[in-house]
Amino acid sequence: MIGGNGIQMAKLQNYLFGIAGGKLIERIRSMAFNKVVHQEISWFDHPSNSCGAVSARLATDASTARSLVGDNLSLIVQNIARITTGLAIAFTANWILAFVILAVSPLLLLQGYLQTKFVERFSADAKVNYEEASQVANDAIGSIRTVASFCAEPKVVDMYNKKCSGPEKQGVRLGLYSGVGLGFSFLALYCTNAFCFYVGSLLVQDGKATFEEVFKVFFALTVTAVGVSQSSALAPDTNKAKDSATSIIKILETKSAIDSSSDEGKTLDLIKGDIELQQVSFCYPTRPDIQIFKDLCLSMPAAKTVALVGESGSGKSTVISLIERFYNPDSGRVLLDGVDIKNLRLSWLRQQMGLLGEEPILFNESIRANIAYSKEGGATEEEIVAAAEAANAHKFICSLPHSYDTPVGGRGTQLSRGQKQRIAIARAILKDPKILLLDGATSALDAESECVVQEALDKVSVNRTTVVVAHRLPTIKGADIIAVVKNGVIAEKGNHEALMKIDGVYASLVSLHISQS
Repeated sequence: MIGGNGIQMAKLQNYLFGIAGGKLIERIRSMAFNKVVHQEISWFDHPSNSCGAVSARLATDASTARSLVGDNLSLIVQNIARITTGLAIAFTANWILAFVILAVSPLLLLQGYLQTKFVERFSADAKVNYEEASQVANDAIGSIRTVASFCAEPKVVDMYNKKCSGPEKQGVRLGLYSGVGLGFSFLALYCTNAFCFYVGSLLVQDGKATFEEVFKVFFALTVTAVGVSQSSALAPDTNKAKDSATSIIKILETKSAIDSSSDEGKTLDLIKGDIELQQVSFCYPTRPDIQIFKDLCLSMPAAKTVALVGESGSGKSTVISLIERFYNPDSGRVLLDGVDIKNLRLSWLRQQMGLLGEEPILFNESIRANIAYSKEGGATEEEIVAAAEAANAHKFICSLPHSYDTPVGGRGTQLSRGQKQRIAIARAILKDPKILLLDGATSALDAESECVVQEALDKVSVNRTTVVVAHRLPTIKGADIIAVVKNGVIAEKGNHEALMKIDGVYASLVSLHISQS
C-alpha cells in the first residue's frame, strides 16, 4: 500500500513539474521571439545572430532550459529532502558517529564540484558548434534548389557533419568525465560505508553507541550519499540548462537601439511626404572602416518620383534603409515633413511607407493571407480583390486552381517572380502608404513581366512620394528627379533631359546601358 502511494506521489510530482516545464518553454519562446523581431536590423547583420543561430536558440535553448523546472528539478528537490532527512535521522540516532562520517563527506562534494566545472566548459563549446550546424542546415534547406542544381548535396552534408563532429567528440569526453565522476562518487560512498562500520564498531566496543544506532546512522547516511550521487550525475544536464538560460537571458536583456515596439515618439496628423537627407554620413556597423555616405544631402519633394542611380555598391539601397530607419545615420538627419524621423514613433513611421524589393518576400500561406498581411486588423474580401486588381494580379490569381486560397509555398516558390512581385504590390496597395520605396522592384524580371509590373507600379505611385532604385533606363527615365549617387555624395541631380545635356556621370551610365542592350 505504501509502495503504491509512493508511486502515485511520484507520478503527481512528475505531472506537476511537467506542467511547470511546459509553461516555462512557452513563456521563454514567446518572450525571446518577441525580443528578436523587435531588434534593429544591424543586430541581425552579426554572424552570431544569423537566421540559423537564432532559430537554434529558440528551438533548443528553451527546451534545454526546461530541465531547470522539469524532471531534473523534481529529482533535485527530492534529493534535498532525502539528504536533509538522512542527516536529521543520523544526528538523532548517534551524533558522535554522525559527526565522524560527516567529516569525510566533503569527498562527495569535491567530486560533484570538479565534475560540474569540467562539464560546464564542454557544454558551452558544444552549444556554439550546434548553432553553427543549424545555420548550415538552414542555408541548405532554404536554398535547396541551388544546392540541387549544383549537385552539392554531399558537400552540404559534409559541412553539416563537420560542424557536428566537434560536439560529438566533446560528448564522448563529457561521457567519460561524467562516468568517472559517478564512479568516484560511488567509491566515496562505499569507502564511507566501510569507515562508518569501522568507527561504529569502535564506539560499540567503548559503549558509546549501540548496534541499533550504528545501523540507523549507516542507513541514514547511505540514503544521503545516494542523493548526493544522483545530484552529481545531473551535472551535465544542469550545465546545459544553465548555458541555455544564459543565452536566452542575453537575448532578453539586449536593448535595441531602434525598437519598433516602443511607443515613444510623436506622430504627425497630416503627412505630405517631403523627405530630406541633411549632411548624412553613414557606415554599416559590421563594416565601420568602409564609408558609404559622407555629408550626403538629398531632397525628395512630396508626391514626386525620385530615382536613385549609380554604380553597384554606391549606396542607393542604403538610402532606402535610412528612410525606413533600419539604421541610424552616424551623423546628419533624415527628415519627414521637416521632422527628424528619430523623433517619430517608429511603428507609425513604417506604417506610412511601403517597401518593395528586388526579391519579393512571401510567406508560406495563401495568396489572400499574403495580401492581407499588410493591414492591421485584417482586410475584407473586397479590399483584397481591389488591391489585386490595382496590381494587375487579379486575373492570374483567378486562373489558379484555388484562386485566392492558393498556397504560395515556402518563399513563394509556387509562383513566378513576376507573379510574386504583383502580389507584393497588392500587399503594398492595401497598406495605402504615403511613401513608396522601390528597391529594384523590376530589376530581375523578364521584359513581359517588367511591363506588367511597371504598369502596376505607375498606378500605385500616383499622388505618393516614390523613391526608386533601378538599373534599367525605362524604369527611371520618366522620374521627376534623378539623383546620381557616387563616392558617398549626390554627384548630379535633375530630370532625364537636363542630366543628358550636362553630359556627366548620368549620361555615361545611359550610354553604357544602351551599348549593353
